[in-house]
Formats: sequence, structure tokens, C-alpha cells
Amino acid sequence: MHLTTRPFLVCIHDATPAYEAEARQIIRDLASLVGRRFSFAVVPDWNGQWPLADHPDFCRLIRDSAEELLLHGYFHRRQRGWSPTTFLVEASDEMNGLDPERTRHAIERGQDVFADVFGAPARGFVAPAWQRAHVRLQEETAPEIDHVLGFFSLESRDGRRIPLTTFTWDCGRWGWLGYIGHSVGWLLQHSGGRVPVLAVHPRDLSRGFWPTILRLTRSLIDAGCEPSTAGGLLQLSEC
Repeated sequence: MHLTTRPFLVCIHDATPAYEAEARQIIRDLASLVGRRFSFAVVPDWNGQWPLADHPDFCRLIRDSAEELLLHGYFHRRQRGWSPTTFLVEASDEMNGLDPERTRHAIERGQDVFADVFGAPARGFVAPAWQRAHVRLQEETAPEIDHVLGFFSLESRDGRRIPLTTFTWDCGRWGWLGYIGHSVGWLLQHSGGRVPVLAVHPRDLSRGFWPTILRLTRSLIDAGCEPSTAGGLLQLSEC
């Protein structure tokens, strides 16, 4: 990988009308720091109760406010089976429990909604709770998806893999897990050769992590890093 700049990513997970108030605050606070140079990971029908098509104002808000929209599962809730991970992440590991055929079907449904409300299917995907399960670009379980933004790397359909340092604070059932998520990011950052990613969730506001996230954003900018997106990062890697 060769990058001509020092990029970093800000990705707002759980973009759903259920968290519209939090999304508006996040957009407002980020605007003076990064403008529109961040991503929203969009859930087509949060928990089966918040279909995007019923909330056109919210769809316009996130489309007009961010440079990139990514697909973030379909329901963001596991439909089949159970595991210790399911308990830890409060059943948000949607892709776990799906076989390859059901994985493809879930992403196709998500893409149908995404294209209907935003005018085109998503090019990038973020797995709910970072659990990709059977999402495989080369095996066509992710139709129309060009890249997957994961916890440790950004993977493209053409086989490129960019190592990432992910800071995340909403790590599951207990708020204190956010301190662990921040520490993991800090440790990975000091290993070198990785692109910093701030994975922000709406619950970070109520759990008190938002000031920390804004300070980290400012510190990256002060250090000479430039905000980008997953798609933008892949373009930079081609230079």
C-alpha cells in the first residue's frame, strides 16, 4: 500500500431514524472539523421497526451531510441462533447465524431499500457488530458491494487490503467497554503503518464518550492527518 497523504476515517455507525436526534448533533459538531468528509453506515430497517422509506427527511439529512453512505446490515439484529457474542453485543450481530444464501438475500434486501431511498445501491459495507460471517466479496455473497470496512482492515473486491487502527466506544452491553475499545485503538495506532478510523455510534453521546471523540478528531487534524472515507482511501491507495 502506498498513500500520498496521511488520511483518517470517521464512520458514524447505526444511521437510523431511531437515532435522528443523535445524528443531528454528530453532524453539527463534526461540520466545523471535517465538513462532509465522513461516512454514515446506514441500517435499512433498524430492528424491523424503522424502515428508511418511511423517513424521507432523515434520509435527506444523512445524504446531504456526509460524503459517503455505507450499507450496515439490514435489521442490525440477529435473526437466527445465539452465541456469547450475541449476548455481549445485545443481539446486534445480524450476519451471524446466516448461511451464505441467507447472507446474500439479506444484503440484496438492504440494497433494494438503499437504492430506493438514495438513488443507487451502496458500494461499501460495514458488518453490524463487526461480525462479517459469510460476507465474502469474491464469493458473491455481497452483491454490488465493492469494499468492506472491517475492524482491522479495509478490503476491496480487487483484493486490496489496507490495515486500520479502529477506535470504537460502543462495544456492547456495558458502557465501560468503551474504555477498552479506545485503548485497543491507542495500542494499534502505536504499532505503525495503519490508518486511524473513528467508529462512532449514537450511544457514545449518552454514554459520555462524545467529548473524547471530538478531542481525538482534533488531535488527528492537528497532527496533519486529512479526513477521508473508505472509498476515498481506496482511491488514495491507487496513487
